[in-house]
Amino acid sequence: MNQYLIDTKYATSNIIDLIIHDEKELEKAEERKRRIDEELKLSYERFYAGDMSDDLSPTQVQYEYVQLMKHAERLNEQEKQLIAEMERLKNEIDAKSFAVSSLCGALLQISKQGISIVHRGLGSCPNGRAIGNEVLKNIIWQGRNQSMHYEENNPKQAAITCFQNLEASFGNEYSLTLHPSENFAQKIVMQVLGWNNYQVYEQDMISLLG
Repeated sequence: MNQYLIDTKYATSNIIDLIIHDEKELEKAEERKRRIDEELKLSYERFYAGDMSDDLSPTQVQYEYVQLMKHAERLNEQEKQLIAEMERLKNEIDAKSFAVSSLCGALLQISKQGISIVHRGLGSCPNGRAIGNEVLKNIIWQGRNQSMHYEENNPKQAAITCFQNLEASFGNEYSLTLHPSENFAQKIVMQVLGWNNYQVYEQDMISLLG
């Protein structure tokens, strides 16, 4: 095995473990947020469906009105709690999304650095496996560059071409035009490359570095 892979195994394997852990936590938070959103919708529907019948006597109307107001108070308190929980989850999701993207960007950086050290650049590096209309080495290189410089919103032509190929193969979620301010590192690492465990990553890097 290439010495670079041996030297970086501890770091890369731990990064991948962290990515998988944080992705699972992110999924849990997103699912909880979806459930809360459904609870809020159901609460509104139940409340506004509680119309009183025209056949009620004045006394019954008064009683039903009091009960409706009590229900509204309870509902209002429940909604406040759900909305507060929703806000907390939004913040948690944003933080975890940023963490996962940062970790994926770090993994792409280590991978790109391996190509630079072993091959002194992209040109002499083997292509690696074909992925859609692209090849492994170029996805790593251009994915890393996009992740490092996405906030500048001024990608170089090589990155533009690579992401156009990804968009043609996998859909417009990889469009730099439609998503100009997005860090694509997470999508590249987890969806395109499928680096969801160290063994997959290692096999890909062996194909590039030897």
